[in-house]
Amino acid sequence: MDRIAIINPDAPGEIIENLKKMDFEPILIPRTGLVDRPLAGHPDIQIFVHGNRVFCHPDISVSFVSRIEKHAAVTLCPTTLSRAYPADVTYNIACTGKWAFRHSAGSDLLVEEYLRSQRITAVGVSQGYAKCSTVIVDERSIITADASIHRAASERGIGSLLISAGHIDLPGYKYGFIGGATGLWEDLILCSGTLVRHPDYAMIEDFIITRGKKIVPLGAMAAVDLGTIFVL
Repeated sequence: MDRIAIINPDAPGEIIENLKKMDFEPILIPRTGLVDRPLAGHPDIQIFVHGNRVFCHPDISVSFVSRIEKHAAVTLCPTTLSRAYPADVTYNIACTGKWAFRHSAGSDLLVEEYLRSQRITAVGVSQGYAKCSTVIVDERSIITADASIHRAASERGIGSLLISAGHIDLPGYKYGFIGGATGLWEDLILCSGTLVRHPDYAMIEDFIITRGKKIVPLGAMAAVDLGTIFVL
């Protein structure tokens, strides 16, 4: 397979099999012991992906890097993860078009340098789990339940749909985030389960369809926050 989908090793088997049916090779990111267990297998905690570039925390598995480096340019960054927030969100960045939304404390030095080299402006927000909280629909459209991200995006001319918080499962926490339950591939919004029981589903679906995209549920279960599905 020429396409890989980086995904949480806790993903249900149904999701893995459906990715294979779509001709993706699922690559399970190794769990890290540096963050709380519910987040240990979340790709958007351990890596930042932009185009064909992948920035990884320095303690990531060598075998994982070897599996993805034929699909992307991989950079090992100096900033180690830890359980103490916001040290667990260093790579959790929602990047769309010319803007990258991340915690106000900043992200890894090499990531920040890369963003500047691409003329992408880093925008500090109060929500550290910025990528978890954000569905990237296209370069000028996002969906989020976080008011700080919604406000920052709207102020910069990005179409942002603000939805109700919650209604996304994340075992170990009260609830998860919609960005962590999705992934973007061309005109498809891949979803780790179905969103039909979300109270704002009609708005979510309409927002996505009007931008020429389509929601693809990868399972019949309710959507769960597994950390973003990254396709390369």
